[in-house]
Amino acid sequence: MTDELAPKVSRVEIHTLTDEQSSHLIVADGASVLIDCHSPRVKDWIRRQQLPMPELILHTHVQPEHCREAATFPKARILVHKELRELAADHIGYQDATKTTWKNPQAWPVTLGREKYGIGGAVTVMPPEEPLKVADTFTAGDRIAWQSHEFEVIDLPGHSRHHVGFVLHQPAGDPLCVFIGDLFCDGALVVNVYDLESAYSTTTLPELPNTLRNLASRPEQLYLPATGPVMHDGPDQAHRLADKIDAYEKALTWTSGTYDPAPKPEGDSIGRYCRRAEGVSQLANGGGNCIMFIDDQGRGLMVDPGPCGFGSKTAEQDFIADLERFENDCGLHNVEVALLTHFHGDHFDMMPLLRERYPTCRVAAWDLVARVVQAPHEYPYACRMPWYNVGFDAIKVDHILTEKQPYYWNDIEISSCHLPGHCYAHAAYFLTFGGQRIALTGDTIQSHGDSVSVEYIIANHSVPDENDGILKAYRTMVTHEVDINIGGHGSHFVGCNAMYEESLRRIEHALPLLEALVPDGDIPRAFLRPWLAGRKT
Repeated sequence: MTDELAPKVSRVEIHTLTDEQSSHLIVADGASVLIDCHSPRVKDWIRRQQLPMPELILHTHVQPEHCREAATFPKARILVHKELRELAADHIGYQDATKTTWKNPQAWPVTLGREKYGIGGAVTVMPPEEPLKVADTFTAGDRIAWQSHEFEVIDLPGHSRHHVGFVLHQPAGDPLCVFIGDLFCDGALVVNVYDLESAYSTTTLPELPNTLRNLASRPEQLYLPATGPVMHDGPDQAHRLADKIDAYEKALTWTSGTYDPAPKPEGDSIGRYCRRAEGVSQLANGGGNCIMFIDDQGRGLMVDPGPCGFGSKTAEQDFIADLERFENDCGLHNVEVALLTHFHGDHFDMMPLLRERYPTCRVAAWDLVARVVQAPHEYPYACRMPWYNVGFDAIKVDHILTEKQPYYWNDIEISSCHLPGHCYAHAAYFLTFGGQRIALTGDTIQSHGDSVSVEYIIANHSVPDENDGILKAYRTMVTHEVDINIGGHGSHFVGCNAMYEESLRRIEHALPLLEALVPDGDIPRAFLRPWLAGRKT
């Protein structure tokens, strides 16, 4: 543990203790205050230096790595943000609050799956390793008196929930420095990206420049972060990081100027479905999944049997009516296989109904997808089937597919590949049907022809790099010749390879600017929560 001593001002000493994270001990008039506590060894260091033990501990935010005092300082009063008291001190209440299901599907456009301690059933907010004995709480705007000094609580949104900073004011009222928590760290870098995740497919990164510039407009020059060394040029670094984020956000809109989506023909309607190729129809109800293949003998294969009828009282009846129409109008006799692109519940919630109507129907899925579908409680991801609360949590996968061996539906060869981006456990499938080479890309590529840039959903274990995320997906897709791309939620397009190539150009253009925002340019470390690091499902 290293100690950095800030210049002494007005009888105040500030000791910054740093390992991977940092804590700050403010000493004045024979007393001390601790800002965050990254290690129980802080107490030993204070004792060796013969400094006073803290009588007050203030937390910029509540996370395990910054709240390790537990019972180390029994006489200290511990204060946290008002909205974080349960997280910090009540592990039973916290555990109860993490057990969630999707209660209001109609609110999704507003909430995007955001929950008290997570997103879509994935727990993304962790409590201290041991509960804290919280004495009191604060909110932004409060002033906390200590000795002849004051700590002004300021709102510093961005990193984690209810994140604040503390401005230390001298007795005359002049600000001395600001403790910025994990808003950012030395080098004009964000501490990580996963703690910026605020909802499904959403982070606070676009809003962070405003917070940084507002902070930099204050008079304090000395910034003391909860991770890394002290910044003596705090406002300058805040401006630099804000500018870098702006440059990255601008890079996301860059295009080569050489690509235009190919016009896509719209086929005939079959009830709620639309024909995409001979014998291939896709649900076109404004957001549902379900892709139906029917061969010339009336044998069917359905991809992702999830019409997204959540909240509708007629969802099951509508699904059955779709099947009856295929039987009556298209000669469907039996759905033999249901093929799953990924584990999200909205992609196979009608599987029991499909099996009830067609008892010989078998479920097929690529290896990693099958693992999560069959044992969802063993995985920490968002939008697993139990969260949807539809009456079942898991299904048995009858045919587990691999990239090395093609799968055959009758005489139709189906090849599989890993297609991360939307989530890590996600597959693409390729087959030739009706004279067309078709790619089934689930939600990783759900486009109507427009190219994309860097995309990720952190709660889904999505890292935008060449191994685990969107970069790998498009580098894979450009190696395939595809006539029609059919993705999730009604998406489809033609002119596929041109779209893949333009998207790859855009991703490779923007990714270096994202790397410039994180420590050591290490994208996996910045995106993988510690409990996911090294996990391959």
